[in-house]
Amino acid sequence: MQFGAPRLAVDYGTACTRAVIAGSGGSWQALTIDGTLEPHNVAHVDVNGRITVGNAAWRQASVDPDGFVFAPLGEGTATITRHGREIEVSDLVAAMLRLVADEASAVLGELPADVRLTVPAGWGPRRRMWLRNAAHRAGLGLPTLVEAPVAAANRQLLTGGQLAVGAFVLVCDLGATTEASVLRRGPGGFEVLSTLFDADAGGQAIDQLLAGTLLVPATGSRNEPPPWPVLANVRTGKEAVSFEPAVTVPLPPPDPPVVISSGQVETTARPVLGRAADLCAAAVQAAELTTADLTAVYVVGAAATMPAAHAVLQERLAVPVQVVPMPGAAAVLGAADATGAQPGSAPVAQQMSPPSARELLGLLVPGVLSLVLFAHFVFSAQFSGSRVLHQAPWWVWANYGELAVACLFALAVCLAFGPWTGVMLARDQRLQGRWDAVGQVSAGMFTAVAVAGTVCALYALIASLYFLYPFGLPLRWALLPILPSALIAITVTVLLRKRPAVLNEGMPLLPVLLIGGGDLLFAYTISSGYLLWLSALHAIGTRAGVVMVGVGIAILLFRITLLRVVAAVTLGALGFFLADWRIANVVGVAVALAFAGWWAQRLWAQLR
Repeated sequence: MQFGAPRLAVDYGTACTRAVIAGSGGSWQALTIDGTLEPHNVAHVDVNGRITVGNAAWRQASVDPDGFVFAPLGEGTATITRHGREIEVSDLVAAMLRLVADEASAVLGELPADVRLTVPAGWGPRRRMWLRNAAHRAGLGLPTLVEAPVAAANRQLLTGGQLAVGAFVLVCDLGATTEASVLRRGPGGFEVLSTLFDADAGGQAIDQLLAGTLLVPATGSRNEPPPWPVLANVRTGKEAVSFEPAVTVPLPPPDPPVVISSGQVETTARPVLGRAADLCAAAVQAAELTTADLTAVYVVGAAATMPAAHAVLQERLAVPVQVVPMPGAAAVLGAADATGAQPGSAPVAQQMSPPSARELLGLLVPGVLSLVLFAHFVFSAQFSGSRVLHQAPWWVWANYGELAVACLFALAVCLAFGPWTGVMLARDQRLQGRWDAVGQVSAGMFTAVAVAGTVCALYALIASLYFLYPFGLPLRWALLPILPSALIAITVTVLLRKRPAVLNEGMPLLPVLLIGGGDLLFAYTISSGYLLWLSALHAIGTRAGVVMVGVGIAILLFRITLLRVVAAVTLGALGFFLADWRIANVVGVAVALAFAGWWAQRLWAQLR
């Protein structure tokens, strides 16, 4: 098979390694590594410290079991001891990846420049760098890291799956371990909203339980963990009964072989699969969604071929569940096509659907609040001088904190609409073909920041002209509060090329309403004429407005319910006792810090 601009994608998992070479036009070829398409990730260290992997490791283990390492990735990222020697786990990983590099070079004549390596979504920067360094020592250069659930979801899009922008997807990776991730599709790719991991909810745990049931009749003991030869044979038998009603599994001498059936495997696996289903439900809850919000549930990984997997997950989640074709290879195939396109597909800009009603409401509400707050800021201000006689004032009393909040909402609207701005820019005939999906989103976000800055500057200029006052003070209160959020948003946009994320997800509607409505109520009461018979209502309105702002900030910054409640009570009580016209500008600064904190959370999510 001929490949134009080939890409090498590698999935180094706990149990086995998979690798494919992909080329233009959607063609791909699985690599045969060490005589098989899915070599087990096993290693052996002899007394001299020499490392062997794959089939050679199995052969060495038969004569020197003390040097055998059954699953290097399960040993952590530090060192292990074999024959009194400290061995870096990364050296064991690099040895297997070196087989991949050698095979790819043999097939193509040289190693491709574009190498991609899947990683669990829950891995942080340190573990990602650890794996990348191991790949570099194996001769794979500095591969691009692709999160496994993102790759699996991309694979479904490239093979005809229908997922609208804004759709929520649950990816359950049932491999040797289980990782459940909730994704949201955006114009620039998928964003991981939540991811949970359980080492005891996958095929490895099923193997141990099944091995235990087979060994008890033979040995009569339940206390000792199954030896690795039994686990290896059980794993092979478990995979075989997905296609055969029963298979024979050999046990170490002198025990005779035993027969296991698909029913026996299913019965043993159900508690583990139930744990995986609970993990999926917890991941959905961690993303602050319900299963009814999910557009699709994809099950990938080698253990997904078990007939019971589909039934258990669908029963627990109460929504349709799809076991994808070739589930064990879904991540590596998705990584190979992670930035490619399906042959004959339309450009990304042409595939975009218009904003949903929910997204339009998320744009409309802060936009209206921004205009109303700005109008109130202008017309509630008091100043000396005369507009009729064009006499410049020597003093102006205005709620500049209200101007700051109005500008922050204007920025929020522009940034939420930024990716759609990129879509419209990409449809321009003069710009078609210049940007990929990420470049399109980046252009939209940079444009959004520029538009927001322009709008805020116009707010300040209009106020200055109305007050007959110099531009300096209004400009400072219009531009400085939005500066931290704008800079963080630009940083997130710059990082899009390495870490795709969904950026058209506007701020949650409830905190926007609380902050905007609370600040408007507070500003209205402190600027309205004070009448003695309305003093009680005046005090209530002032305090209620600041309390609403504090509760809105708590809901905006905290996603865990308990922390939200604690922060809302604390900030609400603080606002209740401190409510006074003298803190009007302080309220604007607090909202500016909250907005910057919300964007900082998105930046941190990209860097994790």
